[in-house]
Amino acid sequence: MEAMPLPRRVHPGAGRLTLVEGGWTWAGTNTPRLARAARRLREQLAGVAGTGRGCPVTVSCEVSGEFPALDDDEGYRLAIDGHEARIEAAQEWGVLRAFATLAQLVQADADGPHLPVLTIDDAPRFPWRGLMIDTARHFVRIETLLRTLDAMALFKLNVLHLHLSDDQAFRFASWAFPELADAEQRYSAEELRELVHQAADRGIRVVPELDVPGHVASWLAVHPEWGLGKAVTRPATRFGPHACCLDPANPSAVQAAQALFGELAKVFPDRFVHFGGDEVQLPGGAETDGLQAAFNAPVVARLHALGRTPVGWDEAIHPRLPRDVVIQAWRGTAARTRALAAGFDTVHSADYYLDLSYPADLHYLSDPEHGPGPDLVSDPRLAHVRPGLEMMHRVWTSDTATIPIEAGSGQVLGGEACMWTELVTDDLFPLRVWSRMPAIAERFWSDAAVRDVEDMYRRLTAAHALLATTGVTDLDAVTARGLKRLGLKTTDIAELTPLLAAVEPVKWYARLLGPTAMAQRTAGEAEDAATRPYNTTTELNRVVDLLPPESLAARGLARETDVRKLRETVAAWRRQRQCVQRLAATVPAIAELDGVSVVLHELADLLARFLDGEPVTVPDEAFEPRDEYVLAVAAPLAARFAA
Repeated sequence: MEAMPLPRRVHPGAGRLTLVEGGWTWAGTNTPRLARAARRLREQLAGVAGTGRGCPVTVSCEVSGEFPALDDDEGYRLAIDGHEARIEAAQEWGVLRAFATLAQLVQADADGPHLPVLTIDDAPRFPWRGLMIDTARHFVRIETLLRTLDAMALFKLNVLHLHLSDDQAFRFASWAFPELADAEQRYSAEELRELVHQAADRGIRVVPELDVPGHVASWLAVHPEWGLGKAVTRPATRFGPHACCLDPANPSAVQAAQALFGELAKVFPDRFVHFGGDEVQLPGGAETDGLQAAFNAPVVARLHALGRTPVGWDEAIHPRLPRDVVIQAWRGTAARTRALAAGFDTVHSADYYLDLSYPADLHYLSDPEHGPGPDLVSDPRLAHVRPGLEMMHRVWTSDTATIPIEAGSGQVLGGEACMWTELVTDDLFPLRVWSRMPAIAERFWSDAAVRDVEDMYRRLTAAHALLATTGVTDLDAVTARGLKRLGLKTTDIAELTPLLAAVEPVKWYARLLGPTAMAQRTAGEAEDAATRPYNTTTELNRVVDLLPPESLAARGLARETDVRKLRETVAAWRRQRQCVQRLAATVPAIAELDGVSVVLHELADLLARFLDGEPVTVPDEAFEPRDEYVLAVAAPLAARFAA
């Protein structure tokens, strides 16, 4: 079946339920939330089934509260026969998940749109299945956040984590400290309340975050008296940690933070509130663990007084941190292990950083609960960043902080993918997230034994198509619009497609750091942040910005057995070279593709010789990045030539 996430149990039947004109009828439990969800379902399926075509649906569940909660029952049974679809669930949240499955089951053929006859018994593996969106580095419009909710609901995600402040900007329009928020790009309390209500309509919780006591240059630009460390005169434009933080010995700073978290609690009804706690730094590498613990204590106490459960990044772990704080583990699986052993419930994020441009299978094969994921260091697709991966592994596994082990260890609540937006604008956001997020959503929902990578990619392709046909988001259109803004015509894009489908952005932090800082970091040297090629003012309007993080065409090349199609690939790779040479003179953005274009043309010759029976190998230089591009076809070609 095409559904993503895969349901827990599917009992296939015989026959089909044909969707007919005017066929949508609803019986059984009827609440305002379910009525709105049914209307959205009809609208989304119009692109697949045709406007107005549907079937009778009978719903049975108990009425749920106004807002979803961590321990809600999201299980459901969906039974489809030749006459109707029946949904049974304990709560409305389960019905919403059944609607998401129903949307993915609709098929169309020569006999018209229909649903398969079957019975599904389904429930999530984890209660926390999240997506974190960094709104500080680049602003994400409230309209984009609202559209994101529809995509999240389609793939059964249930936590939207909003990272509302960082060194670069403060996005929450506080009424006690209005001067903190960016003058133009901010969220009002009214906008955020509407977001919360729209999320609840889809069974999604919204967890807010203000990051303290580090990552606060935007705070200290307005209130320098609150801070320690390097003086700040304006919100940061450069990316990376800054050597400044809020002063735990300053009553005004502590009281301001407590007041701001109190305001969050008035806008966001969810039980969980995130206080950040990552990458607290001072000049000269001064020790900050004690300072951070001293600041966290009154913040956590304030959240407790508000009846909230605090959430913090894994650096916040300290012997004095109350064990009811939930830890979000981002520094590798070792951080998850330490948090659990110390008695903290944990949300695992380390393996789900969308900003690193990893292929979907690396996220998919990483489990929120068990063991390390795939060996990134030995993966040929990441060979160009291997020194960085090795360095990161050494650093993250060398944390020797001693945290008392609790008699009863913590539990994994689930997983949360993170979209940090240093290299993501509002326009690019759907492409960076939804190209791989459906596969991660399956990892959070489906059984741990669901690990068939080939089947995952088959269904991921179908998920991309579903996003477009339901009107939620069209990933191909994001790329096409961007290329046209660069000055390309539709015919130009068609000629360039063989090249664009063969390349990907470089992985890990290679783009963000740039060559100099990358070399310094991997060598363990002091990093010269001034050499980084990107900051908040850099326009993200290059071809590399418009590429999907992963080339599914390159993946398909490794499995192609039709010699005729392979020879067509050879011809297309040769033609793209002429196209790049022609366009580079008139479209400046195309000139930077010249390096990868030359190598792809050489790979075309190698593939042609291989098809003629000659022994060939892919040269090492084909794996090397060129101006932030890497040839995704090099690894599958090398495997084919060696087989």
